[in-house]
Amino acid sequence: MRETKRRGFTLIELLVVIAIIGVLIALLLPAVQAAREAARRSQCTNNLKQIGIALHNYHDGTGSLPWGHGPFGWNDWGASVMLLPFIEQKQIYDAINFNANISGANPGANENRTIQLMRLNVLLCPSDPDRLTSAYGKVNYCGTAGSIPNVFETTLPNGIFGAVPDAPVVTFAAILDGLSNTAAYSEKVKGKGSGNNNSIRDTIQPTSSIADVPAPANQNISSQYYQACKSVGSPINSAVPLHGITMFGQYWWDGHLYDGRYNHVMPPNSWSCAFNGDNGGGAFPASSRHPGVVNVLFADGGVRAIKQTISINTWWALGTREGGETVSSSDY
Repeated sequence: MRETKRRGFTLIELLVVIAIIGVLIALLLPAVQAAREAARRSQCTNNLKQIGIALHNYHDGTGSLPWGHGPFGWNDWGASVMLLPFIEQKQIYDAINFNANISGANPGANENRTIQLMRLNVLLCPSDPDRLTSAYGKVNYCGTAGSIPNVFETTLPNGIFGAVPDAPVVTFAAILDGLSNTAAYSEKVKGKGSGNNNSIRDTIQPTSSIADVPAPANQNISSQYYQACKSVGSPINSAVPLHGITMFGQYWWDGHLYDGRYNHVMPPNSWSCAFNGDNGGGAFPASSRHPGVVNVLFADGGVRAIKQTISINTWWALGTREGGETVSSSDY
């Protein structure tokens, strides 16, 4: 019988094939990553839309919006807790012990430990990785306290979600700027590590670290603290002192400025600055892992992607409920 020889691939041919495969992967990988991010951003938008529907249903049932931060003394329940029955989580709401004498919102409180450990996907943005190591349920979505740095110590915050009993709850009728021109909820990236002292310098942009910046002379003027925070610079810089406030996003049920609320002092995806501890104030901007934008839920229930390059004056205006500013949708 006649012998036939089988010819194999040469080394050069194999290298060419490998190079072609590498080029194809390099071309396809960004497209795959972009598609995945688009899906995550869509889920984030849907989560905020659910919160918007819950806000309107809550208002229809009670005649007002929920508070932003419940009575002090570690009964610091945030707005998201009050919305639980309207986001199909009534069983969790019914399980909470709201007794004011037990400090039930205190992390680790025996009476509410089970609910504190729960993970609620509707409060989490899938684009933000969980770098917090505690066992508690985390949170990305928070209500706006307005556009002034004095988050707690003012009786009339100019946003939708104030701290009771110092500030009254807000009705839709009190949002004189119009529901479609007033921010209600947005995103905030979670912190890194664990514990109540944010001493880890987070170098990922937007950073979750908080710069230590003294209180302005007038804590109700946005521009003063905006300039002070900008002058100090981002806390990713090792020369910028850190503020030892509790890390962002660690407790889903809490209404403090590090969990349940944000404000419009600094532009989206910039850095935070703080003064006077957890119950003080500062700049706690909306932030996200979506490139160049943050998703914002407006009081009318609509969700819009706001560019981080938005004019600071427009951003301040969107944070107020009765500032009387003229804002067009073309401005953002």
